[in-house]
Amino acid sequence: MSDPIEIPARKTLYDPETKIWSGEKSELAFNPEDSIASVVLKKLLENPEHIGQVCYQSGNELTNLEIAKRTVQVAKYFEKLQFQQSDMIGLCAGNTDYIAPLVFGALAAGLCISTLDPSFDKAGIKHVYSLTKPRMMFCDGDLYERVREALDECDLGATKIYTMSNHVDGVPSIMEFFEDESVNPSDYRVQPLKDGVHQTAFIVCTSGTTGLPKGVCISHACFLSMNMSENGFKDQNFLCFSTLYWVSGLFTLIQGTIGCARRIISSKAFNVEDFFNIVERYKVNMTMGPPSQIALAVSSDKIGSVDLSSLTACMIGGSAVSHSLTEKFRKYATNAWCLVGYGSSETSGIAATASVPSNAVGKLVDNVEVKIIDDDGNALGPQESGEICVRTPLPWAGYFGNPTATKEKYDSERWIYTGDVGYFNEEGELFLVDRKCDIRKYNNFHFSPTDIENVISELPQVADVCVVGIPHSVHGFLPAACVIKRANSDIKESEIYQHVVERMQDFEYLRGGVYFVDDFPQTASGKTIRRKVTEMCERLWNEKNATN
Repeated sequence: MSDPIEIPARKTLYDPETKIWSGEKSELAFNPEDSIASVVLKKLLENPEHIGQVCYQSGNELTNLEIAKRTVQVAKYFEKLQFQQSDMIGLCAGNTDYIAPLVFGALAAGLCISTLDPSFDKAGIKHVYSLTKPRMMFCDGDLYERVREALDECDLGATKIYTMSNHVDGVPSIMEFFEDESVNPSDYRVQPLKDGVHQTAFIVCTSGTTGLPKGVCISHACFLSMNMSENGFKDQNFLCFSTLYWVSGLFTLIQGTIGCARRIISSKAFNVEDFFNIVERYKVNMTMGPPSQIALAVSSDKIGSVDLSSLTACMIGGSAVSHSLTEKFRKYATNAWCLVGYGSSETSGIAATASVPSNAVGKLVDNVEVKIIDDDGNALGPQESGEICVRTPLPWAGYFGNPTATKEKYDSERWIYTGDVGYFNEEGELFLVDRKCDIRKYNNFHFSPTDIENVISELPQVADVCVVGIPHSVHGFLPAACVIKRANSDIKESEIYQHVVERMQDFEYLRGGVYFVDDFPQTASGKTIRRKVTEMCERLWNEKNATN
């Protein structure tokens, strides 16, 4: 078994004059002008015989040298197709054998990758790619028809699609990129990034309150500065089910490769049976994922019979993580540290981590600054709650094609307004209180109550509606609707539920229920108090499920 990962002891500093909290200062691991691909190729070739990737479903293993060769094949094929730096490609695929070389090769060619999860339906695909407009698209074969129709309907009929797995007759596949066997990765040199520290590597999506989701630009420089260490994960067996739609998926792929881990990938979404089988079969040391995965594992009747002794670090983030959940898991994974991470796509990854069991999200990582502000923008001190603002060591590239939204989120002093409410204690630990806005997550997918309300309001028999998220230990939050019917209306809960199903994404379905009420709690100015409506829905949900 490999040595366990070393958990760094962090220290948060506080300046009482500026009321700014900061992580310790350290030199960046890499030159801000570096391409992710240049760093990755260097590390791959330093350890050529190391098994860098194992696919659970196929059983295929790839050495670092094989990944490096295929990376260069992909980069040179893009050059052959006359792709230029910053050209856009789309990626909507599971974690299969050739994802790593495609991503590294595209980055080596200086391309920008717009990622999406395979669970999105046609409408979701249209939303994302009508925004980023990829020149070429990569998807799994079983998604081909859905992706093709979506691209055609948003005037991207000229965008060529390649399949990554489950290849379709008559449709180009990723295998075309690997035809040149003469390439020598040691001879290949990644070209300098034309936009330097500002060049975007990835565009990942986040939900807004209305309209199209915003595309978060993540630059090569920001990703390397926030997440990378050269030897942190050496020889660790590293498991993450996240696709590259999530920052956690990108982190695992890139950090795992640079850190010389053995990445265990799964082409399927998380399920408890596969999780247990993979941990036992490959003696997994490290995992990364949302708290819902830990909750599902803990609730399984099989957990007591599974050998989880190989686990030494479980990195958890993306949603609120309760101390009680991590403690329940550690009863079975007795050698594991549960590392809670706080961050966002806008910060390009983790801003604070906690390894000591508590309800805090931890202390700040190196080179990150945070201030807590009130509604008037005044900085607050210890034990005072307000909006969390984060400043990273390098500039954020903003929202793709949306300077207005970027300006609202990111000010001239490089502070990113997170929309989270929290505070620091006297020891420099950061605590989260709530979301300033009302966006919640179901299965780690953001849903906007306002968007769902707008759809329900289309129904003529609905007078008013308030959508909330009911807390759930596994799924994060369940969307639920409180509805005031029009007079003499006979609309049923099932009709409202079905209307949302027909108009929205799976993660926006009203799994928390539909409840009819006579009125909503309101402020003196007539605004609905969403917190009170949430309490009403929670009570009704509990009453309903207590009788089932």
